[in-house]
Amino acid sequence: MQRRTSVYIFGADTSDEPILECAEAARIQSGHLTCHLIAALPNLPYLKYGSKRFVEAGLPSNWLDLLENKKAELKSRTNEVETLLARQGVSANVIASMGSVTELQNLAARQAYSSDIVFLDAELRNDPDVFHKVAYGILFHSPVALMINGDPFARRDRVFLSWNDSLAASRAAHFALPYFLAAKEVVIGCFDPPSSDDPEAQELGADIAAWLSHHRCNVTVSQFASDGHSIEYCIQERAREVDADLVVMGAYGHSYLRESVFGGTTLGMLGNTDIPVLFGH
Repeated sequence: MQRRTSVYIFGADTSDEPILECAEAARIQSGHLTCHLIAALPNLPYLKYGSKRFVEAGLPSNWLDLLENKKAELKSRTNEVETLLARQGVSANVIASMGSVTELQNLAARQAYSSDIVFLDAELRNDPDVFHKVAYGILFHSPVALMINGDPFARRDRVFLSWNDSLAASRAAHFALPYFLAAKEVVIGCFDPPSSDDPEAQELGADIAAWLSHHRCNVTVSQFASDGHSIEYCIQERAREVDADLVVMGAYGHSYLRESVFGGTTLGMLGNTDIPVLFGH
């Protein structure tokens, strides 16, 4: 993970500790850290019907004051983070963005264009709409992977790859190759594989295991039955059983809805608060 550029997206309420941890890891790995501080606009003006059925814009009386306060808060926190990073002696920069949730989604995706990986701070979950929109923007509108609950610069000793022979899972595996190469073991977990009675059914996970073996990775393929549990539950349980310190998986969305909505497994894994996960799409 040497010389990587990582984007760390966090909010104004994020404490110094996780920022310093990321900065120190980046310094050790000779990486560059872009800290992207984001904030949603105060509740936007609303529309209302006027006396003659005309639509009028309704503006809360204190909206401009709230906006100016947020701008000041954002500027102050940006200066504080810049000072923290300067003391660490790390290659880093800080940018700040404020906008609607959709604007933040697009800004985060654009920032990812010139990075290797994006990491979302856990405290962004305090605003689920912002958290999920930004995650969706990175995964579906940028060329890089998304990591949650972990240090993007850290080496992982045992990586669990959730595999289902899909394009999204394959892309996640390619994004995670640097972690696979550094790991002591890669466990490929396949859930509810095709029936062995099907003569044309290929052993699920064999091809990706061969590819990783060619890279000299120590690979184990395991088949699991979900037994009626959700796939996100199964992934977390199996990852804990094998003592994995990183899960790699494909991310899925409901594109047919023409809106930013995650599939159930992806949404469930984004909500987990302890296992580091690398998503790819």
